[in-house]
Amino acid sequence: MKPLFAFAAFLALVLTACSQAPSSSAKGGVALIDLDAVAKRLGRDVSIVQELKTAAGPLGEQLTAAQKEAREKFESFRQSLSARPTDADNQKLADLERELNLGLQQKQQQAQQELNTKQATLINRFREEVRPVALKIASDKGLGVVLLKSDALVLGNEPALDITDDVVAELTRTGGAPAQPL
Repeated sequence: MKPLFAFAAFLALVLTACSQAPSSSAKGGVALIDLDAVAKRLGRDVSIVQELKTAAGPLGEQLTAAQKEAREKFESFRQSLSARPTDADNQKLADLERELNLGLQQKQQQAQQELNTKQATLINRFREEVRPVALKIASDKGLGVVLLKSDALVLGNEPALDITDDVVAELTRTGGAPAQPL
């Protein structure tokens, strides 16, 4: 139900923006920008992936250390049992194994969440760097709304509404949106 509501809200926004007659101070129309294409053509996609790999390195090391520690704890407990463990001992061993596996899963999920947060931060930072350039180009073309181009939302568009090339050209000309580590 949420995707349908989101699509309806998006459609209402587009229809409103397209149907309003521009006044002397208001712009009309919708510009589209393919942010992925902008990132790729500026090389920012590569720098974002590199920053994510850099962030993943220490997280992977922490997970490896946690796995080693869990194995050692399990083996230590197993070796502390008698040569003929009782059913109660076997149950304690199984419980410990479950507990250790759960702890490792939680650490893996936490590491994945940290990477997801890092990725979202990098993408949002790039969007904020592109935003003023995209808005200026759209305004210069008499377009009042800039939307991210998405095959899921845009069925088709007039090529003149796509400002992706203009944004890339302006950012290249001005040296804007350079690859910067976070």
